[in-house]
Order: sequence, then C-alpha cells, then structure tokens
Amino acid sequence: MTKPHYQAPDQVPLPPTNAEVFTTCCDYCIVACGYKVYRWPENAAAGGNSASQNALGLDFPTQVMSGGWVSPNMHNVVTANGKRHNVIVIPDKDTGAVNVGGLHSVRGGCIAKKCYNPDTPTKDRLQYPQLRVNGKLQRVSWDTALDIFAELVDHTVTKYGEHAYAQKQFSYQFHENVYALTKFALRHINTPAFAWHDNPGNAPSVPGFRDVGFDPFGASYEDWYKADVMVISGTDPFETKTIIWNGWMMRG
Repeated sequence: MTKPHYQAPDQVPLPPTNAEVFTTCCDYCIVACGYKVYRWPENAAAGGNSASQNALGLDFPTQVMSGGWVSPNMHNVVTANGKRHNVIVIPDKDTGAVNVGGLHSVRGGCIAKKCYNPDTPTKDRLQYPQLRVNGKLQRVSWDTALDIFAELVDHTVTKYGEHAYAQKQFSYQFHENVYALTKFALRHINTPAFAWHDNPGNAPSVPGFRDVGFDPFGASYEDWYKADVMVISGTDPFETKTIIWNGWMMRG
C-alpha cells in the first residue's frame, strides 16, 4: 500500500475581531523576537478579508513578509480550557525592538506547529509524569513524581555529598524560568557541578572577557548596527541568531 502524498495546506483561517490576543517571545534562541498569539474557538466563525473583519486589522490578500501575512505554518489547533481553539502565532509587526517590523526566522515562523495537537506529530509529547514499574512506564501524579525526585536528591546528597548532584539548565528568556532551579542548585544543594546550557561548567564562555568587565551577552542589538568593526569567530549568526544578523548586522 502506497503512502498518501502529502498535500501542503494552501489556506489559513484569519482571527476574528473578538479573538483573544497574547504576546510572547520566540523560544528558539536568545534573541527573543516578539510575537502575537491570536486564539478563538474552533467552531467559531473566522475573520473576514477586510481590515474591519479580522483581528489583524489588515486587508487580505497581503504581500508575503509585509508584516501581517499569515502562513499555514503559523496556524494550529490547540486545546484551551477544555475546548479546541484555532491559534495563530505571528511575528509582531508593531514591535519597536528586536524583530522590528515583524521580521522572523524560519524557526520562529513555525512556533505554532510546536503547540500540542493530538492530530499532528506532537501527539507523542509527554503530557504527564511516568514511572517505570516492573519494566513498564506507568502514569503517576505530579505530587508523586516530585516526591520521588526529592527523595532521590536527598539520598544522593546525604550519602555522596553535594558534588554528586549535577545540574545543567538553560539561561535565557525570562528570569522566572531560571530563578527556582538556579537557587535550588547553588543555594540549597550548593553543588559545584552546575552549568548553563552553553557552558561545560559555570565559567566564562569567552575566557578573559568577563575578567576585564565585558559581558559577551551584554551588547545591545543596536550596537551591532552602529559598530564600525565586527569580528565574528567560530559562530554563524545567520543560522543561530537570524534576526540579529538580518535585522541589525546586515543593516549596519
């Protein structure tokens, strides 16, 4: 039996004027491009083509990459408050910083596709903790999972010392995301075996630079634009930080 040929979607619903609107950031890299999220019930009428009939306030059709154009990769169907909803995740064309005018990378243009949908490949995503019992994974409650984690950490530190507990975590996006884990490892466990996502250990990623007071991550994006000379070594900003390259470095 042959596999059905994939048919790429060639249309996408527009959010109605009463759609819920949220703001968010792309989570693929540290650049933090701004995005808007539009959400409305799946069974509700979509927005119309005229600016007065959709939440984007634009007349459609509109030009690709014009700020407000919605691709099929920016749409998904999610579950919110127990009900299925359409969701559009689109670069924020009104932002005055970072991705000015609604620039986005290929990765950022597909954020919506990462949302959980049981009808897409994301259906295999873990939705709850599991514990291997007699060789088989079984669902357990969050309280049970946290209790087991706490007991294992306590046993490890008590028997082998804080050096035996290691933790590696990401360091960007929002302070709320890293505060609890950082304090847990460095204040409560007091382990030296700690590292950010881009370091083998808790040490400067650019040896010597921080010793003289320069933070490699501290530059304003506008600095890239205004710099007379840039030296880029051992990295590819187009691939890893596309909007800094396209929106700031190339403009300079």
